[in-house]
Amino acid sequence: MGKNPIERTSKEKIDSAHSRWLAAYAITTAVITIVAISLFYLFPFDMQMLHMGILCLGLAIIAESAFFIWQALRASKATFSALHPSLSQLDEGATIIYELHKQNGNFRPAYVSTNISHILGYTVQEALSPNWWFDNVHPEDRALTLSAISKVEANKTFVHRYRFRSKHGSYIWLRDELRTFNDDDTKIAGQWTDMSQDLTWMRDSKAVTQRELMGFAELNEHDCIVRADNNFRNLVGLTDSLPNAHHILDFISPLNSDNESPLLATGIEYLVEFNRPSQQSLQGLLKISEDKQGSVRFVTLIDLSAFILERRRLKQIAYLQPLTGLPNIEQLKLDLQNALETAADNELVAVLNINIREFHKVNESYGVDDGDRVLQRVAQRFKQALPENAFLYCAWGDDFWVLLSGIKEYMALQDLMDNLMNSLNKPILIEQHKQIKASANIGACTYPLDGLTAAELLSYASSALQRARRQTSACQVIFNQEMASDSQSQLLVKQQLHDAIEASQFEIYYQPMCDSSLQAQGYEALLRWNHEEEGVIAAANFLPLCDTVTKQKLGTWAIQRIIDDLPSIPVNAEGKRNIAVNVFAEQLDDAFVSDMVQFSHQLSETNTHFCFELKEASLIDPSDELRQTLSRLTEAGFSLIIDDFGAGFAGLTYLREFPISAIKVEHDFIKKLDNERGYAIVDGIVELSHRAGIKVHALGVESEQQLKQARALKFDLYQGRYIHPAKPLNELVDNINN
Repeated sequence: MGKNPIERTSKEKIDSAHSRWLAAYAITTAVITIVAISLFYLFPFDMQMLHMGILCLGLAIIAESAFFIWQALRASKATFSALHPSLSQLDEGATIIYELHKQNGNFRPAYVSTNISHILGYTVQEALSPNWWFDNVHPEDRALTLSAISKVEANKTFVHRYRFRSKHGSYIWLRDELRTFNDDDTKIAGQWTDMSQDLTWMRDSKAVTQRELMGFAELNEHDCIVRADNNFRNLVGLTDSLPNAHHILDFISPLNSDNESPLLATGIEYLVEFNRPSQQSLQGLLKISEDKQGSVRFVTLIDLSAFILERRRLKQIAYLQPLTGLPNIEQLKLDLQNALETAADNELVAVLNINIREFHKVNESYGVDDGDRVLQRVAQRFKQALPENAFLYCAWGDDFWVLLSGIKEYMALQDLMDNLMNSLNKPILIEQHKQIKASANIGACTYPLDGLTAAELLSYASSALQRARRQTSACQVIFNQEMASDSQSQLLVKQQLHDAIEASQFEIYYQPMCDSSLQAQGYEALLRWNHEEEGVIAAANFLPLCDTVTKQKLGTWAIQRIIDDLPSIPVNAEGKRNIAVNVFAEQLDDAFVSDMVQFSHQLSETNTHFCFELKEASLIDPSDELRQTLSRLTEAGFSLIIDDFGAGFAGLTYLREFPISAIKVEHDFIKKLDNERGYAIVDGIVELSHRAGIKVHALGVESEQQLKQARALKFDLYQGRYIHPAKPLNELVDNINN
């Protein structure tokens, strides 16, 4: 178990105090020693006086040491005493403190305060065990709580409430507040507060009376009302000044009583219904008590309407998306499961996943408030486009879902998708003179043709949407089994990636970049995964599946490995090493620039120049931070190359706005040089780039004919399997030597 946060703070403060006293001790000792030595040199002393002087110097240093040790201990004691109340409050208070640390992509409990034992009844060891938290969350609240980690990662903080089972088996309401550390996104600090502490007035008759939610009455032996306080009268609508003519059951109706006797049992809590004077039907909790002699019976009635309203509010939080007011993904899961269970044999059930195309640009161009208005307008249009047997849901942001049940013909699905797409044909009016044109991508699947369970259908509809989003314009995609295979293989790769990093299964391959005479002028460093079963996997087949953290880890590892390889990498005819390194936009931050500046001396010692390659898509709508980072890298002496230039997003803006030294023409252009129009386009790219002082590389040369055509276009460098395939460093060196 790790130390709690205040213990860590205490240790840091004590260490700081020790450091200050140690510095003072060192300075004082040095001064005493210098003064003593100066006296010995400046004044003549006989041997006896010299011995006495040395003895006095030693005694002075010993006395000084004792004094400073005493002061350091006093400072430590004072620091700990000042922090002791906080320690006591943390480990004995009503709020449980805990920490989660990210391990292998998942957050695991690393610390929990010891007061968990007297609040929830569990030991610290039990609380740190796997699945302890999830197993004890109330089953009805698990769906709401599962998204907490992703929300706190996105928003830095998140607060939610749910029921949690104590060690004694009863459920209590917890308020759970999570937030990430300011300097470390891999750690989450949280605190649980028992909300039952806020409801202690339930056990305090005076406080409850003040809140007018609890009433008291005295009953006779026949359970007729003898007297009642004002709260009881107001709750049940009793206006008679002589209440003993009324039986308690005239005002309330027990909901959990099987006893046909007109008398209510003592000590049993009854859930009851009663009417206020407004004729509003409410629920309450009633209990009969007796005095010690058993001669007087008392009734206590608690109005539960406030708690019922809170329960409804919590249900709305759990099953409604607040911005659009639509049911959320959790409600979709319940409704989908019910639709599957009630579907007739000759009926289909369809699930559609809808995404507003490039919606992030709306937020960036018009602001979040206008973006929210767009989502609300889109939700209204989608609802109007739905038939009676279809229901609309919103998971978050621009992620919409539709459940279509009772389908008799498959064409009904296509008609619905067409209607949804057509609903966005007209521009969306946000304010006067402000209109936004929106379009959508739709992915769909059906039961029982594509999947048999709710989980499968949700996953398949999402896979179909991802396929649609990869298209260059708004698109509809209906799921097929090929997507299922892709989705399963991608999931498997994601799971294996984390293990591969720990097992050091990655390697750097090098591919020569040659001039027109096929002499190597430099090398591109390429990441490869040595998979245990699949063999060597190219980066393009697994990098798109990596999350940001994994990409950063791989990028950092790759650059360090390349620098370690520098002494063995062959030089060109000029004795230089030109290395092209692929980087991710996620890597390019202040820390990356600082690291590369530190590596500069190693690069200069080996006469090496680094060129950083960025995918063209990374420069679409770049942030100000990315622009600044690229400028700082070029100022530090590094070069920038656009990789796969022309892969769907080619634009002259990049050549003008960024400090680019070269572009690599996408290999599909090289493959189509035998096409007259394709040849003319590439010829124009090369000529325009050369006029701007930008070098052009032919990427993906795979045949003699392609090399011949590329030479005719006067590319600066050539690269491809026909010239030289990418090889591990040792094989590359052997090939060159041979």
